Amino acid sequence: MTDDNNKVVKLRQPTSNRVAGVVVDDPIQPKSLLNMTDVEQDMFLQSLRDRRLRAAEMIKAAQHAKHQASSIASAIKLERKAEQAQRQYDKANKALERLEEMLYDLRALTLQHADIDIGK
Repeated sequence: MTDDNNKVVKLRQPTSNRVAGVVVDDPIQPKSLLNMTDVEQDMFLQSLRDRRLRAAEMIKAAQHAKHQASSIASAIKLERKAEQAQRQYDKANKALERLEEMLYDLRALTLQHADIDIGK
């Protein structure tokens, strides 16, 4: 017999490294940010945002599964793991926000110091 409470949540995985005609670097082992073009940096940040959203979906699914758990022991295990995941997610989220700010600052400094005459 199958139990309807044992639902498997499958998260969509990226199928390609190519987004809008641009090859997106591997988010686990990216090439140096300094060697990326502005478009590549934007695509890199977007892939990080997507990974962050998938992690949030997993945490939400774990919290939902905790409420649906049939035994107290499994609910406690799910709650502990969900709390650990949430703490790690919060740390990663803060680090990624700082990275985004640094990249925007870097881009602003690059544009500020570029020898480009806008008037021409």
